[in-house]
Amino acid sequence: MTWAVHECGRAEFGDARLSQRFVKVVSALAEHPKGSVVQATESWGEAKGIYRFFNNARVYTDRILLSHRKATVERIRGQKIVLAAQDTSAMSFNSLQATQGLGPIGPTNSRGFFLHSALAMDVNGVPLGLLTARFWARDSEGAEPAEKESRRWVETVHDVRAIVPEDTRVIVIGDRESDFFAVFAEARAVGADVLVRATHNRKLAEGWPDLAAALKQAPLLGTMEADVPRGHDHPERHVTLALHAQAVQLRPPVDLHGAEPIRMTVVSASEIAPPDGETPVGWVLLTTLQAETVEQAAAVVRWYSYRWRIERFHYTLKSGCLVEKLQLETLRRLENAIATYCIVAWRVLYLTYVARDNPDAPATLVFTEAEWKGLYLAIYRKAFANGKDMPTEPPTLSMAVIWLARLGGFLARKNDGMPGVKVLWRGFQRLEIFTAAWIAAHPRADVGKG
Repeated sequence: MTWAVHECGRAEFGDARLSQRFVKVVSALAEHPKGSVVQATESWGEAKGIYRFFNNARVYTDRILLSHRKATVERIRGQKIVLAAQDTSAMSFNSLQATQGLGPIGPTNSRGFFLHSALAMDVNGVPLGLLTARFWARDSEGAEPAEKESRRWVETVHDVRAIVPEDTRVIVIGDRESDFFAVFAEARAVGADVLVRATHNRKLAEGWPDLAAALKQAPLLGTMEADVPRGHDHPERHVTLALHAQAVQLRPPVDLHGAEPIRMTVVSASEIAPPDGETPVGWVLLTTLQAETVEQAAAVVRWYSYRWRIERFHYTLKSGCLVEKLQLETLRRLENAIATYCIVAWRVLYLTYVARDNPDAPATLVFTEAEWKGLYLAIYRKAFANGKDMPTEPPTLSMAVIWLARLGGFLARKNDGMPGVKVLWRGFQRLEIFTAAWIAAHPRADVGKG
């Protein structure tokens, strides 16, 4: 429970007992993340306690995430640059016909609501925590104005800049849906940077008529190597990209009277010699960052590639936490439950990537003493039965992650690489058993936060 105390113990519900209840709720859901409140508890009374917590008038999503956000800011503090990837995910609850407040989420009459999140990362793509989370549902006719929904991209830029410490440069990253002028204007107004994938052939104020013309004359800065994440129609693969970049002045839309042009950089990354049968990888990116050298352009492309981490976060919520299987009676309860699961999903994602970035760090960077010793007990339990002693020093973070993944079914063969989110999630579900066993055998041990 100690990690939950750190992430959630400073929640402000106006009642100390309610805050303590929150820590217990997060711990229970983290220990049994199967999408069912009943399965996450040991009795119907405990389950009813969680239901009452989600329905309490003083409990809402901003307060649930407040303590985690404070812990996220602590992890950001001291970073020169932080990346903030934003994205929207639809939450489908077709089976909850009686649940109040749901609305249409797509063309197939699906019912549910939307979650728009901003995930903070360091420059190596390690997820540091959730900065913002917005929930909303359309009315029964699906009539939420498009311009109102699009404001989430703009408002997130504003909110992220307000949350991140002033001495940290923040770069807000978005996919094609965030390519509109108001996002760029908001970034300029609040002192943030933006990096988005271009979807429009924008008109330019000077130099060239549009982006396509500017790119045709953009100089080749050099090449870079990259690993392209797997998608719906292609596996992950290693590519060599040619980098072109050009500084441009974006002309404001005609309906924005009096708006000034915005200076940005357009960066093109195109695959060189793709394998036969593969669609060449190609990105056109718009950013307020400079890209005058191959190193600067490569950083822009690499940072954009980390945008997929926000999709992995939403994937963890749905496929790991199984939040779309929640059975709750109102939209408000569902939102509160999913906001709570957001903290659990972040921890799994953080562990996945921090172990890749800091493999030789001690396991106590992430795990409590009880957790890493519980892991050791799980992996070497036969040796313990024969009198093996518990080590006095913690393992490396990469070793602890491999142990955790083995609990989740990871084979850890020579060519398997580092484990992913799925097996780590399954490992967490079993870890609690061995952690509890170690604590029970050592009730006076120091099991403080890792």
